[in-house]
Amino acid sequence: MKSYWGKKEVRFVGKAWEIRHRVRRLAQQENLPGTTVADVLKRRSAASSLAK
Repeated sequence: MKSYWGKKEVRFVGKAWEIRHRVRRLAQQENLPGTTVADVLKRRSAASSLAK
């Protein structure tokens, strides 16, 4: 499975079960119930803009 991260988007390429698994892992990393992929993107883009 591959993932391509942009500033406002993420693209997962792989089998459906791989993508579901990766999205669940991203939500678990945030340690917040109900975390969406959009929430993860917002946090990552905010963190990357602070690193510059």
